[in-house]
Amino acid sequence: MKQVNEHLKNQLDKELEIIQFSGQKEVLNRVYPKTWKQKFLKLWNKELTIPIVPVSAVFVLLIMVIGYVEIKPTEHSNRDNEKRELINVAGNYYWKDAFEKELKKHED
Repeated sequence: MKQVNEHLKNQLDKELEIIQFSGQKEVLNRVYPKTWKQKFLKLWNKELTIPIVPVSAVFVLLIMVIGYVEIKPTEHSNRDNEKRELINVAGNYYWKDAFEKELKKHED
């Protein structure tokens, strides 16, 4: 068994002797960063995987909620409008309470 391993090792060394690895220092710096810059580059080089189905579902729900809030009629303003009275002054229509408020401003 030892002879087989030795033979395989010798054969592998013979086949790989033409290949020279010159980037050992760069690889070690990336794997074991020492400076803050190298640590930042290691962190920056992380791969992110974002699951598309949950993220898009949340995005669609958010858009739907915002759309509903913007489009739905407000009950409060409808009640106020039912109580308010429109008046015609010089061919223009105004809310009576807003018109009286403006008149008071100009009288003072």
